[in-house]
Amino acid sequence: MKIDDSKKIYDSIQIPDELNEVVKNAIASRSKKTVIMKRRRDIMKKTFQGFSVTAAGLIVCTVVALNTSQTFATEMAKLPVIGNIAKVLTVRSYHNSNELYNIDMDVPNVVVENNGNDTDSNLTKEVNAEIDKIVDDYKSQAEAEFVEYKKAFFETGGTEEEWNGRTMDIHIAYDIKSQTENTLSLELVTSKAWVSADEERHYYNLDLGSDKEMTLEDILGKDYITLCNESILKQIKERMAEDENNFYFGFGEDDSDIEGFKTITDDTAFYINKSGNPVIVFPKYEIAPGYMGYQEFEISK
Repeated sequence: MKIDDSKKIYDSIQIPDELNEVVKNAIASRSKKTVIMKRRRDIMKKTFQGFSVTAAGLIVCTVVALNTSQTFATEMAKLPVIGNIAKVLTVRSYHNSNELYNIDMDVPNVVVENNGNDTDSNLTKEVNAEIDKIVDDYKSQAEAEFVEYKKAFFETGGTEEEWNGRTMDIHIAYDIKSQTENTLSLELVTSKAWVSADEERHYYNLDLGSDKEMTLEDILGKDYITLCNESILKQIKERMAEDENNFYFGFGEDDSDIEGFKTITDDTAFYINKSGNPVIVFPKYEIAPGYMGYQEFEISK
């Protein structure tokens, strides 16, 4: 086919009458959409302008209130700080053995991370100072006890052969029992082993939002003593029924003269588990024979 022939065929094609209407409608629709989109942009612009003014007004009002109203400032100070995260750091790690001692120590301190910066609150300063004192005193006393023991051993006729290179094991460690954005439950364990084994546990239940240590009343309410006592007594009886080797002072038929568990006090140790429930802790020999070890009782809210 020649080019001239193709042009003649193209020129001879008739355009349907409906095409003009379709084109007009498409153009009109596009124009309508453009108008709608413009209106939407105008509305959103006004909305955000209004939001910005409102937000700025709230900020100004808050700042003015904080600077002019003592009551308002006091109430704002009571609000928990959002974004505080407790971190437990091993500030001292010491592992060494010599002719007298095998020492294994991991000493914790608590810091608060606020907006990426580590800070110390009054609470964490007090807790860290207490932990450091407990650790230092325990280590010093344990070492002194073993020196006195060795001296007494030889002064009472003991021989080097009988001594046979005895050493004392001193162990200090910690465990994070539970942690949330604003709370931390920390356990510090100190122990020594030589003639016999000895262990102490210390607990720190911290409310970072309020900058204070939590109490059982904070967690369980005003009736916390009754709630704890009833739960502990119930659990003791259940444990004894489940296993005849479980024994508690004051609950055995042949041990009625020995006073057993009666009630918790403000000094009763506890930690908070991962379920958010307090767990009451009794040391060895306090409510049961030594072979029973530490006794723990979870108290459901």
